[in-house]
Amino acid sequence: MSLSLNTFQTTNSRVDVTYKLTGQPEPVQLSGVVVRPGTPFNNGTIVITTHTLPHSTKGIVLAIDIQALKELELVHFEAKYSVDLTEQRMLANGFQSWSQAREMDQNDKIPSIRSSIAWYTQYNLQGDYDFFPHSGEKGQIHSSSYTHFRDIHNVLRFFGSISESLGYTYFKSDYNNNILSVYKDVFGKTIAPNQTLELIRIFIGESNQEGALWDMYGAFFEDKRCLKGNTAQRHVNGWTSWYNYYGDVSEEIVFENVDALVKHKYPINVFQIDDGFQTAIGDWLSINKKFPSGMKSVASKIKGAGFMAGLWLAPYAVGFNSNVAKKHPDWLIQDPITKKPVVAGPNWGGFYALDMYHPQAREYLREVFHVVLEDWGFDMVKLDFLFAAAMIPRLGKSRGEIMWDAMEQIRELVGPDKLILGCGVPLAAAWRKVDYCRIGSDVSPWWEGKT
Repeated sequence: MSLSLNTFQTTNSRVDVTYKLTGQPEPVQLSGVVVRPGTPFNNGTIVITTHTLPHSTKGIVLAIDIQALKELELVHFEAKYSVDLTEQRMLANGFQSWSQAREMDQNDKIPSIRSSIAWYTQYNLQGDYDFFPHSGEKGQIHSSSYTHFRDIHNVLRFFGSISESLGYTYFKSDYNNNILSVYKDVFGKTIAPNQTLELIRIFIGESNQEGALWDMYGAFFEDKRCLKGNTAQRHVNGWTSWYNYYGDVSEEIVFENVDALVKHKYPINVFQIDDGFQTAIGDWLSINKKFPSGMKSVASKIKGAGFMAGLWLAPYAVGFNSNVAKKHPDWLIQDPITKKPVVAGPNWGGFYALDMYHPQAREYLREVFHVVLEDWGFDMVKLDFLFAAAMIPRLGKSRGEIMWDAMEQIRELVGPDKLILGCGVPLAAAWRKVDYCRIGSDVSPWWEGKT
């Protein structure tokens, strides 16, 4: 079948689903369950239904619901469709905002991280390598949260998840067998008896105008940004300390650069201080000796020059040697098996993940944002390593559900009147919650790629 809208309005879904019943050690695995539109599948434990909803002349919404007749925990969910992928180029969107995103076809492949690199660097923790399989086979392409297919006539079929609040969604294309799958990372998600989850909601649009498809997709997400809509105010220029000084920034360097920008009349809007002002990752209100006047004075200097003042934070990261980690180990996400804090990455000698659901940890973040934005007077925060909030599923929530909660919390803590630059975040969870987002990995003054 083709990738047209009409196809998905009438086609059957072939569903693989695995779940655990409460009190039962062994999971129940169902493979290739045929679910027809308007005809539910029911095995006495779960009910699966699928249908489509009209959205516009150029789009529909594909829906798959799961109802639990008994209390259960989901382990795996994937819906498969037979489609013709011949001469289609697929957008492969990476897991988070540092990840690569580009169009691929049947001759491409997405390799997993090498085990030696994962062991030595722990960079696997910053991606989805540990919970989503990367086959590394040619013609096996996947995309996180959204994708499009571009044919030889430049017509796009766009697929975008609008149910990321329940879990990460992946679109998988098997070019070798002409199969398109919708995979939902549901591991750890619990469902109460008679509860129904609107598990899959996919906007499917068709057009040769890519911008129009993105506008339709974006409209599904509530706009919680400081600068709402497509106002011209959103177009800003800025200076950041990171790509010149990295962690060696200081008050003296900041003042010198502010004065230079004013002297040479550079037309920037935001002057942003990156990593390097704090004594430790997680101890955000403890300022090191490189900023003797304090951050309020620094922000005043920046704003006095006519710029908005921005500051870098990694709110869900807690350094191994930070006071927060030493004094409040209960604020850290705990591994349910080892009973040790969950490590979220190797940077700064290693860092843990802050438990956003812990009441005291939440209040600590509230204090941090209040001081930074109100007492010190910064206008924008660049929030980094945000993926750390959702390292593991817990509390009956999937990873993606936790990530969604984390970004809701960020917008609530920052408030409606301050700018957010997101970084290191799965993009769909950040849609219309952050005002800007850094995409791509770090850059350097030399080229590491192959010619």
